[in-house]
Amino acid sequence: MMILYRTFIQIRKDPRIVQAGNEKTPKYLVPEKPTAPMTETGIYMLMEKEGDKKTAGLYLGLMIFAVLALMCFRLWPLWLKKGIWYVSFYLLVFLVVTAFLRVILWGFFYHFGLEIWLFPNYWIDSNDPRDSFLPVWSAEKREDMFEIRSIVFRMISGSLCVYMIYQFCQDE
Repeated sequence: MMILYRTFIQIRKDPRIVQAGNEKTPKYLVPEKPTAPMTETGIYMLMEKEGDKKTAGLYLGLMIFAVLALMCFRLWPLWLKKGIWYVSFYLLVFLVVTAFLRVILWGFFYHFGLEIWLFPNYWIDSNDPRDSFLPVWSAEKREDMFEIRSIVFRMISGSLCVYMIYQFCQDE
């Protein structure tokens, strides 16, 4: 379908130019015939439609305004500076607390042979920050859930954690 509408085209090395690159990484490319079959060794290019000029101009104007506004931070009113500070501080607190909560939950369920993660994509780099918070949780059984060495290790580790918490809560 994409080949018919010429949004996805096959390209090949230009046969007129000799000694430019190699077969795997040619220097000069020309489009292949639209009826050429797709192969595993073929080179393909995605053709994107050009966007609206007015929308691009609007986005450019908004970016220039945003940069100038950030450069004039000293001129902002105090209430706006405080608002930006509160938002950034509480966002940082939320992210740090969430990171610690993830590790605590994982450590607790690890001792039962489970892999349970809150926000499993938390540390994944993505263009969209919302991707870090989806899915909300994931749960799996560990492959070594019923291995005797793993069970002994988890029991020793769990008892040490309980003892450490008990000692921490003692009143001196």
